[in-house]
Amino acid sequence: MKDSFKNLETEKISLKNKNNSDNINQIVDSFIDDDLNIKEILTKNSKKISKAIKLFIDTFASGSNIYFLGAGTSGRLGIIEAAECPPTFGTSPNRIVGIIAGGKNAVFKSKEGVEDSLTESTTDLVKRNFSKNDLLIGLSASGKSNYVLSGVEFARKLKANTILITCNKVPKNTSNLDIFLNVGSEFVGGSTRLKSGTITKVTLNMITTISMIKLEKVYKNMMIDISPTTNKLRSRSIRNLSNILNIDDLKSIKLLEESNWDIRAAVFISKMNISASEAKKLAKKISLVELLNE
Repeated sequence: MKDSFKNLETEKISLKNKNNSDNINQIVDSFIDDDLNIKEILTKNSKKISKAIKLFIDTFASGSNIYFLGAGTSGRLGIIEAAECPPTFGTSPNRIVGIIAGGKNAVFKSKEGVEDSLTESTTDLVKRNFSKNDLLIGLSASGKSNYVLSGVEFARKLKANTILITCNKVPKNTSNLDIFLNVGSEFVGGSTRLKSGTITKVTLNMITTISMIKLEKVYKNMMIDISPTTNKLRSRSIRNLSNILNIDDLKSIKLLEESNWDIRAAVFISKMNISASEAKKLAKKISLVELLNE
């Protein structure tokens, strides 16, 4: 078999950190030093990341869906990002979706070989009714995953918008927007769960979080559409509403109970002196930020 991976930056053996006789403190310091260029790499890609955010916002605002597609570590990062959006931003699980090569079992246990398939990603996207109006964000640290690249190619044939986040150079215009996060060789050669995984996670955090801020699911760094499914999240709802309206916790609790623990509706009830049902209707039509900034 021809080694088509040997020239990838992430597969190269680092010239640093080779001394197994170093003590643990020395290795910890070396590991920290190895991650120091992540901020610089993100800064170099800030304009492309901004474009990715704009695509995400436009897709979500239009009512269409966003899909993260990956294999191995990259796939798991997409699963995590998608799973965190509903409790954090109150989004439907069907709107931001993570797909991993090998399916759900591959989240918990590596399934070697599934990333080499040229057809499985298309099958997975078709099962989820992926359409030309949706956005596909492919995640492949190597930039070589057949599963991801074939999925991106399928989406492009549909005329859907596509983004590829990778840590190795890919042929120009592999997707509509290629984001190349050049972290170089890994602390352990080829282990892309390290720097590659870290910078991919940060990039996904930026894309989803900033998109949700601009979609008004966050106000002054506070979550608005919290799903109050735990004591922690209910406490956060009370605290956030108190801060937003500058009221005490007892008043917040009363408003939240009246609105069925809907912060957005609670704000409208307080500001406009209307019923909960009216508040929920208006909250879908009127900008919460504009209301609060009047």
